[in-house]
Amino acid sequence: MTVTDTVAHKISSWNRQIYKRLKLALSLGLRRQIFVAICDDLSLRNRLAGKLHGELGTTSAIAPPKGSGSTNLVSLNINVNDPHPFAQIAAWLAQNRHSPIATSPPCFQLLGVERLTRQSPTVQQLFLRRLQSIERYLPQLDANVLLWLPRPWFHSIVQSVPEFWRWRTGVFEFEGEPTPLPPVGATQPEASPTAVMTQETEEEEIEKTEETEASFQETLQTVLTQEVDETLDLQLFQNSVGNNGHFSEEVEPLIVPTNGKSNANPNGKGKLGAVDFEMEETPLPPQNPPTSQHPADTSTEAPDLPQTASPAEAYLQLGNHYRHAIEQGDTSEENLAIAIQAYEQALQWLDDTSPYVADVLNDLGNLYWMLSRCPQDTGMRLSYLEQGIQAYQLALTKLTAQDAPHTYAMIQNNLGAAYGDLARYQDVADNLELSIRAYEEALHYRNPENDPLKYASTQNNLGTAYWHLAQHHSPVNNLQAAIGAYAEALCYYNSRSNATNWAMIQNNLGTAYWNLAQYEQPETWLELAVIAYKDALTYRTPEVSPAACAATQNNLGTAYWHLADRCVEDSQRRADYLRHCIAAYEVAIALAEELAQNHPPTSVNFDVIATRNNLGLAHYQFATEPSLGAGKEDQSHHLQTALHQHVQACTGVAARSDVYQTSLDYIIKTIRTFYQEQGISGQNLALSKVPGQLLPEILPRL
Repeated sequence: MTVTDTVAHKISSWNRQIYKRLKLALSLGLRRQIFVAICDDLSLRNRLAGKLHGELGTTSAIAPPKGSGSTNLVSLNINVNDPHPFAQIAAWLAQNRHSPIATSPPCFQLLGVERLTRQSPTVQQLFLRRLQSIERYLPQLDANVLLWLPRPWFHSIVQSVPEFWRWRTGVFEFEGEPTPLPPVGATQPEASPTAVMTQETEEEEIEKTEETEASFQETLQTVLTQEVDETLDLQLFQNSVGNNGHFSEEVEPLIVPTNGKSNANPNGKGKLGAVDFEMEETPLPPQNPPTSQHPADTSTEAPDLPQTASPAEAYLQLGNHYRHAIEQGDTSEENLAIAIQAYEQALQWLDDTSPYVADVLNDLGNLYWMLSRCPQDTGMRLSYLEQGIQAYQLALTKLTAQDAPHTYAMIQNNLGAAYGDLARYQDVADNLELSIRAYEEALHYRNPENDPLKYASTQNNLGTAYWHLAQHHSPVNNLQAAIGAYAEALCYYNSRSNATNWAMIQNNLGTAYWNLAQYEQPETWLELAVIAYKDALTYRTPEVSPAACAATQNNLGTAYWHLADRCVEDSQRRADYLRHCIAAYEVAIALAEELAQNHPPTSVNFDVIATRNNLGLAHYQFATEPSLGAGKEDQSHHLQTALHQHVQACTGVAARSDVYQTSLDYIIKTIRTFYQEQGISGQNLALSKVPGQLLPEILPRL
């Protein structure tokens, strides 16, 4: 017997622990033990069984020699036509009775019970009756048995064959893992347009007897009552789904690019280096709210399925039930896991040419995408992202763009988002280029006249992908492409009816302008950045969207700072730009402090510590540059404000960190300026405003 589908795949930490326990139990050398392993995921089951077979088993009639310490594990597939596991074991032992004696009794792992689901109820009952004969067979076999079961069969055996169940030694329950999909071939996409599944058309897809369907329905109802034990650390992820019975295609992070930390030179003229910008990763909400027959029902109890439901339809109803709960905001680990497993089971029953396959694969891709954003472990995130990408790619092979342009564009759009996420972890430039290619392919089939908002959202995503790619190579060309995509997206958003998205894209556009100003025509692009940020702030107000407002104000302050730096010869313009810079930074910090007082605190997507230091440097420039015309009183005010911001930054970070040392340098520099401008009294005034715990580090350096 050969165990199939043993391709290497990352196994969760929970499953690794269960596997180690199972392997240890099989290696103890006990006799006449019955072990039961439960796993609904066939691909995972095959990998685990194959791993056991490789580490403990033998495929020949020659058992391990004495003293080897090995376990003689034999893998057998249940005969689905005449399921008699004990007779199969006895036959194997008879054929290999002349083998050398192993150091421990043989153990037989029995696979293939799930295939009995497709057999008639008569065959299924025959299997259960033969398990009842365990008391007669096991003492004679002098062997151990490991029986692999999916949950429906596990519960059926517990209830129907108590004679067998009393003999079990241990139960090892593996959690479900999203099964890896087959690799995408090189063939061109071929499929038919999407449709809503009905029982009548499903009956044409899968030909089963009424008895088999009823038997399957009973086992499915058992599955619905079971708990799914997963170890993912999932966060709440609101409404990435749409209506019409399938996930919304708009699984698209509408991202505002982010630069690195503030890098201002403490010994220079106060120039800013790279400055933080906000990062928005909220999927664009559906243009029409999700509809449901029961909008108030968020229960995840098992649905009542008609007894005449075919296997594919029953699994789809199960997946749709839990997807409905996810649509209502309950993105619990259990709901996501059951929805994934239900859709994957539906795919196993659907004919490969079914017009519903592409939709189910798209839903799976969306679920994997959601899972990838939840666990803290990078390996798990990568695994889910890769499976989501594989689902989208496979879905594209099930249809042609000309026959189903809407669905084709939807899946390409989602594929672009998944590649963009994957670029965060590996092969950044390559994955960003794949993301761009997918978005551009989606745009070929998204008509701006017929579907302007989806067209605009994909243009925004394309712009963001180009922005990220510009951070790695060809910055000017890629930034210009990003600006073009953002500008195109704005053409299809109305600033009144779509104020939130319109303002977000204006913010994105401003950031692209700011970035391009670092390479060419700085004043031109910086002025355009200021205009874009101001337009965004028209709708990003403290009352409506305080966190977004704070982020854009931070961006605006940075743009004004760089404009001031370009006007060294024009003192009036320089002073005006610095005043605007200070005002913007002050609003950003005030909003961030206010949001931090919320319960729970609301975070902002920029580095408040860096903004404090930037604000302190802007005040320091006003105090120290004679051309800006600050009087003695104003000079003292600016120096005290600069010192306050640097102290706040220094005390707000971990001691001895790089940011701590940078902030401390700013404090010392400002105190020295107090002394230069106001003498010892000025220095004493400055020192009186410094927390005592900082003085031992400051005084020796003055």
